[in-house]
Amino acid sequence: MDAALCDDLLQEVFRFLPPSAAPAVSLVSRRWLALLRAATSSLTLRLPASSAATLAALLSHYPFLSALTVLSAAAAPVRDADALLLAVATAPTASRLSTLRLLPDSAVSPAALHAACPALSGVTSLHLTGVRPMSFSWLEFLPRLKSFALVNSAATVDSASAGSASDCGDSDSDARPAAALPLERLSLRGIRSGDRSLGWLWRRCGRLKWLQLRACDGTGDGPASLTFAGCLAGLLALELRACRAVADIVLLLAADHCRMLTSLLVYDGGSSEALQRFIQQRAAGLRTLDLRLPLDLHNDHLLAIGGGAEAIHPGQEATRSLAALRLQSCVLITGDGLRSLARTATGAGIEELALVSCDVVEREPGLLTFLSQSMPRLRRIDVSYNETLSDKVIGAMLSSCRNLVDIRLRGCSGLTGGTLVSLLRHCGKSLEILDISCCLGIAVGDVELFAERATRLNHMIIKESAMSEELKAIAQKKGIKIGSLTCEGPF
Repeated sequence: MDAALCDDLLQEVFRFLPPSAAPAVSLVSRRWLALLRAATSSLTLRLPASSAATLAALLSHYPFLSALTVLSAAAAPVRDADALLLAVATAPTASRLSTLRLLPDSAVSPAALHAACPALSGVTSLHLTGVRPMSFSWLEFLPRLKSFALVNSAATVDSASAGSASDCGDSDSDARPAAALPLERLSLRGIRSGDRSLGWLWRRCGRLKWLQLRACDGTGDGPASLTFAGCLAGLLALELRACRAVADIVLLLAADHCRMLTSLLVYDGGSSEALQRFIQQRAAGLRTLDLRLPLDLHNDHLLAIGGGAEAIHPGQEATRSLAALRLQSCVLITGDGLRSLARTATGAGIEELALVSCDVVEREPGLLTFLSQSMPRLRRIDVSYNETLSDKVIGAMLSSCRNLVDIRLRGCSGLTGGTLVSLLRHCGKSLEILDISCCLGIAVGDVELFAERATRLNHMIIKESAMSEELKAIAQKKGIKIGSLTCEGPF
C-alpha cells in the first residue's frame, strides 16, 4: 500500500490530518517522515538553552515552512538568543518564512538583527521577546513586515547595556522626513519612558492601523516622546492595557489626532478626565469601545457616549455608529447610566453588549430586560462572572432577544438548566455560539438536550466535566465545535 501512493498524494493526505496525528505518521517509515516534514508549513519548537545547532539541524528537514515559532524552555544569555535568530536566518527555509515568533527567555541584540533580517525579507509578521540595547533601525531590512510585536520584559537592563540611540545606529537628528515603514500593526510591552530609539520608530510608523501598548510607563525617549503623536493619524484601533502611568497622555493625544479611530480598548489605566475628553471628541466615530476601569468609569461617561451621535458629521450615521460596548468590572456605573445610554440613538444601535463582572447587573434584576428591549439590534451578549444571576432574569432578557447569535454566561454559577430551556424557546433557531463554562448549576443532560435541539449552534464552550460521550457524539453529528476551559476568573 505504501508503494502504491505517490509522494504528492501522500502529502495531500497529510495536509488534511490534525496536528495531533503527526507523531503517529512520522513513525510509519522514513519516507513518511520526510514527506510529512516537506508538507509542514507551520512549526512550533520548544528548545533547551544553547540549542542553536539543534535548531539549524531541525530546520534543514523542513524546506517549505512559512510560519515558525521558537520557544526557549530556560533562561539563556543574549548570545544564545542571537544564535537562535542566526540559525533561522541561515536555514534553507528562511526566504519562505512569512511569520516568525522568536521567544527565548532573553533579548536579541541589534547586531544579530542587522545580520539576520536581509535573509528574512519575506517576513510579514514578527514577534520578539526583547531587543537590547533598544534599537529599531534593522526594521528597514524587512520590506514586507506588516505586524510587529515586542515583549520588552525578559531582559534586565543595566546602565552598560541600555545604550543610546546613537550607539544603536538609530540617531534621528536629521530633520528631513523619514521613510515610512510598512508596519500596520504594532504591539509593544514593557516600554519605559527612558527607553531610547522609540522616536526613530514613531517617525516611521505613519501607516499604522492598530497599536497596542501593554504594561508601558512611557512612550520612550523621555517623559513623553515628541514624535509619538505622528503615528496616530491613521489609527483604526488603539489598545492600552495596564498602562496607567502613560494612559492619560496617550488618550489626550488620541483625542486630538486619531480622526479615523473606530476601536478603543483601555484596561486598568486612565483617569476619568482624560477618558471624558476622549469620548467627547472621538466617541462619535467609534464602532467598538472596550473598558475595564473599576474606579474610573462613571455615568457621565455613558451619557457622553450616548450623546456622541450628535457629533457625527452628516452622512456618517449609518457607518460610524457604536456597534460594540464591552464593560468589565466597572463598579461605579449604575442602572440609571445604562438606561440613559440605551434610550439614545447610539444605544439603540448597539449590536454587542458585555457587562462582565459588573455588579449593577446583580443589583438591578430588571436592567438586562430593559436593555434588551431598548437595543433591538442586539446580537451578542456577555454577562459572564455575575455569580448571582438567576434563570428568571436571563429568561426575561431573552424574551426580547430574538436575534441572538452569541451569548456568554461563563462563571454565572447561579444558573441552571432552566436558562438553556429559555435559550431554546427564544433563540434556539438563531444562536450560534454559547459559553457556559464554569456554570456549575447546569447539568450534563441539559447541555446534551440543548446541543441536540439548537438548529444553528456551531460552537459551545463548556466545563470539562460536561464533556460526556453523548455530547461528543451529538457534536460530531451536527458539526459543533466543542471548546473546553478551566474555571478562571475574569482577570
